[in-house]
Amino acid sequence: MFNDYGAVDSHSLTVQGVLNGMDRNADHLGSLIKELEGVFNGLAADVARPLMDKFKAALGNAAEGTGFQGQLQQVKNAIAQTTGSEGFLRETDHQQGARFLAIGGV
Repeated sequence: MFNDYGAVDSHSLTVQGVLNGMDRNADHLGSLIKELEGVFNGLAADVARPLMDKFKAALGNAAEGTGFQGQLQQVKNAIAQTTGSEGFLRETDHQQGARFLAIGGV
């Protein structure tokens, strides 16, 4: 069986590109919330603030590992560790191949 690690690397880069786009969108949403907080005042701020706080909590923070951005970072990390020519996929493939070779040598 042939595992094309180069193709896996290529697909991994494509997925990372999509995830980076999602991350940029989340950052943009966060900046929009900050702008809205600066614009709203009075009764509008009293009504909007709890909703914006709830949205900020759901959006989260990648560095803190919270919310959407935290989960997005976890997906990025898992892909980086698992796929391609330097990830767990290759490592596991080589370990299992060595086991089959050991069976033949008995």
